[in-house]
Amino acid sequence: MNKKKKKIIISCLILLLIGALFYFMNIYSTVAADIKLRGFSSPPLTEKKQNAKPASSDHSSYKGQIPDSIVAFSSGYAVVVDKEHQKLYVFYKSGKYSKVFETVCSTGKNPGSKRIAGDAKTPNGIFFATRILENPGPPETYGSLAFTLDYPTLSDKRAGKDGNNIWIHGTTKPLLPQQSNGCVVLSDEDMKKLANFIHLNRTPVIISESINWVDQDYLSDSRDEFEKILWSWNKAFVEKNLKEIDSLYAEGAQIRGKKREDLHYKIKNLDFIKKHFVLQPRDIAILQEGDNAVIIFDQIFDVKDNNTFQGFYNKLVLEKINENWYVVDESSISEPADRRLATAKDTQKDAASPEKIAEKNIRSLVRKWRSSWESGSMKTYRACYASDFQSRDMGLDAWIAHKIKVRQKSNNIKISVNNLQISMSGNTARATFVQQYSSSILRTKGSKTLELKKSADGWKIHREIM
Repeated sequence: MNKKKKKIIISCLILLLIGALFYFMNIYSTVAADIKLRGFSSPPLTEKKQNAKPASSDHSSYKGQIPDSIVAFSSGYAVVVDKEHQKLYVFYKSGKYSKVFETVCSTGKNPGSKRIAGDAKTPNGIFFATRILENPGPPETYGSLAFTLDYPTLSDKRAGKDGNNIWIHGTTKPLLPQQSNGCVVLSDEDMKKLANFIHLNRTPVIISESINWVDQDYLSDSRDEFEKILWSWNKAFVEKNLKEIDSLYAEGAQIRGKKREDLHYKIKNLDFIKKHFVLQPRDIAILQEGDNAVIIFDQIFDVKDNNTFQGFYNKLVLEKINENWYVVDESSISEPADRRLATAKDTQKDAASPEKIAEKNIRSLVRKWRSSWESGSMKTYRACYASDFQSRDMGLDAWIAHKIKVRQKSNNIKISVNNLQISMSGNTARATFVQQYSSSILRTKGSKTLELKKSADGWKIHREIM
């Protein structure tokens, strides 16, 4: 082979290598841009295996780790029950995850997940507390407080499971492992502490046979699939593509209590909107227990050219069927009645406690925030917010400027705050309520959350979530 041919071959090889390099760089940038566009902070798929850490079932291994059942979580609390080690944990997410509560618990006398009434098994799955019960029965059996869980879920019923009255409750008796008839039982004192972290119908309660602990930067292989489902569902809804929506739901699925075949209802409530709108999920949480998963999020209707938005809290329940995930249930999560945990006697005793004082101050802040917006006192309204406030991609200055424009277009603004719930963790808190808003240009009702921080000037709003 002469030198000329060698040079040609080497040149071709170099060009091929450069082309391959650009090709893979393009794929990487496309994936990264797509992830950024969707608003998730996940690294691209190519980094997933590098970030993955071996899981552990040893509950004593907690060193800043989280259960792998928490696939993704934007903010708030999650309760996790480890039946194998008879432990209950509460995790809080604000930037990083933190374990804010841990205690021993007692679950069903028999191992495995509940299937029939009376089998003395605690169900595995993802549940939500639907009611709070004060003094639900004999204190030695039920303690002074109980939360009812939504077992059996639609997924449980589809699997042929039955039974009911699965609670998380206290007891005044010495706590022994695996001694309940199916409920999750804590000491009465621990039950009162747990109540500070549970928002009815909003805080997920994950019950697992055992926990696999993973590092916080671990990304499960299923996360991408769940994200694709959510955004496909969202895109189909925006485009009113009933065929695409239908493909995402399993046979026998329910949509807010309606049959899958009644999908047309999903868009009829948007018919009054003539202008183009953006439908955007926010504050997203993805939870998985076995072949069941739940995606919970704030659903925001952002009407273009009108500077208005409304939203509600939504939940998609998924099942893994033939190796693919399908939606089996969809619901808007309604807000419960005001959650007052204390009896009249307890209220009097704890009136001067730091927690009660903080709650009183937060309620006062919410009242000031509401009344200043109604009256148009923008100086007072601005004083309700922290200097580092962020919401809807706006800092404090941009937020106030946006609100001033809204007020210039609106008259007769009225706001009602109902079912106010407050949860606290150190110098942070969440105030969640049902907001009914009316003005000359907009009427809306939905769930709203104010994330708060305590500063030298008292409690301030750090973030708003609709």
